[in-house]
Amino acid sequence: MAPPAGGPLMGSAGMAPQQSTFLQTASMPFSPQGQQRSAGAGDTLAEVGKEAKDYLDVLMPIAIPKNDEDDRPVPKQVQCLENGTDLFKIFDVDMNHFDAKAVRKTFHRLSVFVHPDKLGREATAADQARFTKLKQAYTVIMDDQLRAVYRQHCYGIAGSGGLPAQGHDAALCKSLEMGRDLRKMGEDRAIVLHKASETGWTVQQKDQDGRSMRGDGRKQAHQFNLFGEISSSDDDAELEKERRGLSIQQILEKSPKYADSFLDKVKPILLDPKVSNSAAGGAFTMLDEPKLLDYLNENPKTLQKHLRKTRAAAKQMNWAMTTLLQHKESPWRGLEVRASLVEHGTVKFLEIMKSGIAIGKFNQVHVDDFAKLLDNIHRLYMDIFERRGQELLRAAVNAELQVVYVLPESGGRLPEGTRVILHDLKSRADLNGKRGAISGWDFSLQRYTVELDREVAKNPDKLLPSNPDLMSLEDIEDADEDDEDETALQLAIPKKLMIVPKNASVDLDPPLKKLESLVKDWNSWMRRPRSVSASQDAEAVAAALGPPLESMAGYLQEAASALAAGLAGGRDGADLIAFECRESLQGARNLAAKLLGEEPQEPPPPPPLNEMLPVVAMKADDPMSRVMKEAAEVAAAGIEIKKKSRSRGRKKSRSRSRKRRRRRSSSS
Repeated sequence: MAPPAGGPLMGSAGMAPQQSTFLQTASMPFSPQGQQRSAGAGDTLAEVGKEAKDYLDVLMPIAIPKNDEDDRPVPKQVQCLENGTDLFKIFDVDMNHFDAKAVRKTFHRLSVFVHPDKLGREATAADQARFTKLKQAYTVIMDDQLRAVYRQHCYGIAGSGGLPAQGHDAALCKSLEMGRDLRKMGEDRAIVLHKASETGWTVQQKDQDGRSMRGDGRKQAHQFNLFGEISSSDDDAELEKERRGLSIQQILEKSPKYADSFLDKVKPILLDPKVSNSAAGGAFTMLDEPKLLDYLNENPKTLQKHLRKTRAAAKQMNWAMTTLLQHKESPWRGLEVRASLVEHGTVKFLEIMKSGIAIGKFNQVHVDDFAKLLDNIHRLYMDIFERRGQELLRAAVNAELQVVYVLPESGGRLPEGTRVILHDLKSRADLNGKRGAISGWDFSLQRYTVELDREVAKNPDKLLPSNPDLMSLEDIEDADEDDEDETALQLAIPKKLMIVPKNASVDLDPPLKKLESLVKDWNSWMRRPRSVSASQDAEAVAAALGPPLESMAGYLQEAASALAAGLAGGRDGADLIAFECRESLQGARNLAAKLLGEEPQEPPPPPPLNEMLPVVAMKADDPMSRVMKEAAEVAAAGIEIKKKSRSRGRKKSRSRSRKRRRRRSSSS
């Protein structure tokens, strides 16, 4: 059992009175029936009305009610809470040598007899008051300042300026009164801190002569480092280390990871019972009036931990959005403003939340800021959830293009960039089994150009001794010759090689990894809770979306299993799984188009084996095309005229030569 949430409320031992830890004004106690009781002789509290919800306040004097009808015997171990025993005897510690660990153990031991959950029956008003009185004693004795006040008034201070001993009851009232004053002071401090976060402080600086110096003396709240010991250091250094050196393409590849990280980090906050209600199909519905004050008071440290993770995820995501702001393929279009609101709101609320944790209680200032932040987080969660689902559906459509082209009987050649494995090379048998990537296709020779993978040579460690094995010079020379032979063999491997299609088999490992990653991301997205408004029927939404999403997961898993079987089957594995893989990816493509509200389209044909002649299409209404057409017609007509004139001239010359030959033959 953990100590009560309210104690110790004062923080570190050396904290000044203005940094103490309480947030509520003084008020008179009420009985369990709601009637006001008169204070005892030692009670010096102001008579202020007290609401029923604040009855069991650990900083108010507690009167255990007596009910003759249901009077149960008080356990002997906790009778000290009612007979005026001082706190040091209750917790069995020495006031001159205080031991916090011993007090904590005693509190756990006594709480077993008074905790409502440990009684084995329904707790009465007397049981609840008795447990609150134990928490009150624990709060006072564990705080340095309240314990000092209690000790002075209980045992007195000897000397001329001393204080007479007043006993346990009066000393407890004095320490509780001081606690309420400090709590009220902390409430004012939290309000000032909140206003300072909005407007800042203006510090007027003066020179040695007392004249005001110019310049912006505005100082923001974070520069004062108030309650700095409560919060851990920011994780900006880790984020900056991860961002350093990333290119635009790498940021695009990491953007889905940033989105998934944000969705996972904010899920514990949105699914808390005080914020939302669970619905059918793993969905949730936000409450119209969330119990934010109870959430802050009960689990402040847990909420702070979740908000720090949310802040880190929002900062990383917002940085990616800003970097890709002018990129046409940015997946964050339209989300930049909401992400900035979430980041700014999280940072600001964590600053003012430190005061509430240090003080031990939160007020309306914290509730209002938390409500705004929660609304922004919820809106961004819904947008990213829908956007991420659409991205995965489009990735399922593109997965077919990445796989079907590399399967046998695709009707074309392998696209550029496809990973292949060489085999059955007779002229270079040493290259069989080598891997590479297709970089081109020669239409005339009908061959692929493959860039072979180069093995990176291992560099010897320069820090090792020159002769660690104590070999002789002859052995060292032989080892150098072996290294030279290996280097020559390595240089003999060409960078590029032209091969016929029958000597290259597709490496199914890269498309298999992409498909398995898609299956993993889809299953993760499908398991995430969906936000459903109160006006929607959660069961109807789950019934409408559940079967299609499960079918999509089944299609993708079947395709991934088929590729895995093809990879395990070796060279002939692709032929065995081609039909099954095509059927699964076709079903995934049609279902993804249906969920996106689009018409399913067949994938374009693969790259052709033969070169296609370029076709120049000219617009009929283009004036330049008309001029070019007329000029072509005029040129064609001129060519025809020249051909006719030449043919006529040739016929006349031929006729004259024939006449002359006839005359010569007749004369002879």
